[in-house]
Amino acid sequence: MLRILAKLHICKLTRESHRYHHCCRYLLWCLRTVSSLTSPVERIPFEKLETIDDHSIKFHQFRQILQECTSAGDLLSGVHTHLVKLNINGFIMIWNKLLSLYLKFGHIHYAHQLFDSMPQRDVVTFNTMISASIRDDYDAFELLHLFSKMKKEDVQPNHITFSGLIGACNGLIALKLREVFHAQTVHCGLSSNAFVGSSLVDGYAKQMRLEDAIRAFDEIIELDLVSWNIMIDGCVRNNSKEHAVRMFLQMLKGNVRFDGFTLTSIIKTCSKPGDLKHGMQLHGCAIKLGLAHETPIHNSLITMYSKCEKGMESPIKIFGSISEPNIISWTAMISGFVQNEQSEEAHGFYKEMLRSGVRENDFSLSSILPVYGNLANLDQGKQIHARVIKSWFGLDLSVNNALIDMYSKCGSLEDAHLVFMKMEKHDVVSCTTMIMSYGQHGKGKEALEILSQMESEGLVPDGVTFLGCLYACSHGGLVEEGVRVFKTMTEVHNLKHKQEHFACVVDMLGRAGRLNEAESFIDEMGIESDVLVWEALLGACRLHGEMELGKKSAQKIMELRPEGHGPYILLANIYAERGSWEDKEVLREKLVSNGLKKQLGCSWVPLERMPC
Repeated sequence: MLRILAKLHICKLTRESHRYHHCCRYLLWCLRTVSSLTSPVERIPFEKLETIDDHSIKFHQFRQILQECTSAGDLLSGVHTHLVKLNINGFIMIWNKLLSLYLKFGHIHYAHQLFDSMPQRDVVTFNTMISASIRDDYDAFELLHLFSKMKKEDVQPNHITFSGLIGACNGLIALKLREVFHAQTVHCGLSSNAFVGSSLVDGYAKQMRLEDAIRAFDEIIELDLVSWNIMIDGCVRNNSKEHAVRMFLQMLKGNVRFDGFTLTSIIKTCSKPGDLKHGMQLHGCAIKLGLAHETPIHNSLITMYSKCEKGMESPIKIFGSISEPNIISWTAMISGFVQNEQSEEAHGFYKEMLRSGVRENDFSLSSILPVYGNLANLDQGKQIHARVIKSWFGLDLSVNNALIDMYSKCGSLEDAHLVFMKMEKHDVVSCTTMIMSYGQHGKGKEALEILSQMESEGLVPDGVTFLGCLYACSHGGLVEEGVRVFKTMTEVHNLKHKQEHFACVVDMLGRAGRLNEAESFIDEMGIESDVLVWEALLGACRLHGEMELGKKSAQKIMELRPEGHGPYILLANIYAERGSWEDKEVLREKLVSNGLKKQLGCSWVPLERMPC
């Protein structure tokens, strides 16, 4: 390579333009050869350069050069120095290749120096720098600076430029930039390009802006399999089963052959018992097309059957057919057991996963921690917490949220609070989980403090957060504060009340002995047909021994939910406490005559430790 540079220097001095351009082309080939080599070991076996009589250049090995250069950085610096001395202005490809090599070997500082000093820059130059900035802890301002510089130098961006820029817009500030870049693609006539359009679809879908994603998708002129897959996956990510299925059917009508990724995405739309038939049809498609052996499809089928089918028989069979289950396969099975209230089976499966040598990740840890909360097994939960700390997943939000929930259900509120306080940052789930934890332990004041802290951190509470606050106020006896929280939902945060919120307010008033106010609240809100509020009122009547209002509440529940046995039992207990044994016996006979039966209660104690 050094000999080529020397020959270039001679050609330039003697003004032999033909040989000069010939050497430039070979130098470019040489740089491409180095670029194809990724490690110092691979770069060693090159022979030295030889010159043929016809003044062309033959490449055998670079042994002599590599003996003189201790690293790729030294080699590139030498080439760079000679290029600067030669003042080559006509071959921008050589400069671009050198820039690419600097970035490939990690010499970011030299790459920026070269970029700033290049005599010319074209779209490839800027695309190279943009791609490198995205890979190396970029920020939105750096990307915007590169794009602005590109426009100032009158370099026209292409589809690669915009697809990279749009795909990098994931931060809070960068979300606005996506719209700016979208407008630029329209101005440049590239919004219909498959690369650019797919990046827009993916970006808007991640922002939960499905309508914008669909509009960007509709602008694409030539749709390929990747475009369809991104659109379908975006619909699934936005919890829009209707749009996902519609897109899948349009894809089939367009004679586009789907692949395993398509099926994996569309199977995720089957998440309820009513979706089982649809899920089984997709399972049949996978078998017919020979895709059923793919592990990602197996994993999605495990999740589908776990949610749509009662029990874990089908998921166990599917898991057994996977030749090499990965961590996603194991996590799907553990989550399935938890969803089907089979906590002990989930624990056994987790132990089997560890014995097989599979290491946990953040998703598997978040899935297994609820098991020990459901079993109220604090010792085992602490062992998992120790594994979290050792595995460096202690900074993960979802894992910390699961730890808070586990400690709370195991009765260790102090540990739950400690986990919450040690978190570097919180999200809505973190605060909501902590609020619910305080509510379960009757600490309404502390729950409201978390709500205030949440708002001071810039987090926006949702309906579940307010439900937790109302629950905490109810169990903490904070009636006035609870009423203010209820009003804040609509007046400040513009959230619509759901039946659970109404039931919480009724329960809160009822626990405080304000039964008449609770009944008036039901009338004022026009929720007489809501069975939950009457169940809450009946529970309060049972607590305070209020017979007449208890009768009314029980009668309402029997009308709205005739298949339930709960109102009979609660009203019978009220009769018993008031000494109305005849009324209780009549109610018991009515329960039997209606074909209803009280469910047997059960309790359990651990008989042995469950080591990990």
